[in-house]
Amino acid sequence: MDETTRNYLWLNYATNTNPRLFYELLSRFDDLSEAREAILKKDFESFSDVSETVRDRLIAAADERFLDRYCGWLERNDVKVVTPESDEYPALLSEIYDPPSVLFCKGTLPKELPLPIAMVGARNCTDYGREVAELLGEQLAERGATVVTGLAAGIDSASAKGALSAGSSNCPVIGVLGCGIDVVYPQGSGKLYEQVIERGALITEFLPKTPPLQQNFPIRNRIVSGISRGVVVIEAGERSGTSITADCAREQGREVFAVPGRITDPMSVGTNRMIVRGEAKPVTCAAEILTEFTDDAGDDVLNGAAKKVTFTSLGAIGQEIYMALLQGEKDADELLEWIDCSAQDLNAALTRLLFSEVIKQLPGRIYALDTIHTVVTFDQ
Repeated sequence: MDETTRNYLWLNYATNTNPRLFYELLSRFDDLSEAREAILKKDFESFSDVSETVRDRLIAAADERFLDRYCGWLERNDVKVVTPESDEYPALLSEIYDPPSVLFCKGTLPKELPLPIAMVGARNCTDYGREVAELLGEQLAERGATVVTGLAAGIDSASAKGALSAGSSNCPVIGVLGCGIDVVYPQGSGKLYEQVIERGALITEFLPKTPPLQQNFPIRNRIVSGISRGVVVIEAGERSGTSITADCAREQGREVFAVPGRITDPMSVGTNRMIVRGEAKPVTCAAEILTEFTDDAGDDVLNGAAKKVTFTSLGAIGQEIYMALLQGEKDADELLEWIDCSAQDLNAALTRLLFSEVIKQLPGRIYALDTIHTVVTFDQ
């Protein structure tokens, strides 16, 4: 590693992932080499106001042997170090309050990150929320966006899996961790980690071996929103950590979207409230999200060729809905007359088709085929 990166690693380690303190100490010197040289000479005048703990870490980490071991471990474990001096450092992150002083990365972090959209939501999500997260994640990645997720259980992991299912995307997902780059959380996520590294990147500002402490995740959330152009909230309870990410997004000037949920569902209280209060724009498909970024995303993202799905992939009820709508627009009551199923099963099928952009909803809860975004092909 070059000397600049080693110096960043030194001060980042000494300040224990405290960007505010990092940049405060950095401002006292023309460059970090000068700061580290002062520590090696035991010249503590510029560090007189730091705690004894920080001073001890400054001294210990300034030693060349310590940095050799530290850098050696990172290199052996294929961990890249991205600093504000690096070309790979995301430009959007440099705009936020207290940007990370160092990012540890596994995988490929593009210099120009394709339209990044964060997807967040409840860990204890419903089946509806999980299905919507996977569908939206896949739709966004298929249209050239990058899904940013915290990779927690529930909505985060479902969003990542959906994005990874978009086969043609070059960088479908970025996972932002609330722990060290070498710590798998939640347990059992090792395979998902590997898939993200292979297709996109894992990033974290926390030092290696940092456990997933509860206080880490609100800190992590500012990166999830900060690296993104917009944040989509899938499900959130009345009191939810997801709201912290949405608050960060608004403070950072990012767009906030929310997927409407059933008014009787506790996991939809937070999202529905955001919509009612005007804190988030309601969305039901990827196109409604991407439309907000037309000028930034470009026509190639928003107006690409319609995707193709097979008729058999629609499921039994979905196939009957499709055949009914081939005859023309229909409301839910008319569809129930055409199809032999319960209202609950019909609504579930309609939701899947809406989020897959096979159909669209018109005013008055009237449904029609969405031939602009999706072409249904019949098996030969």
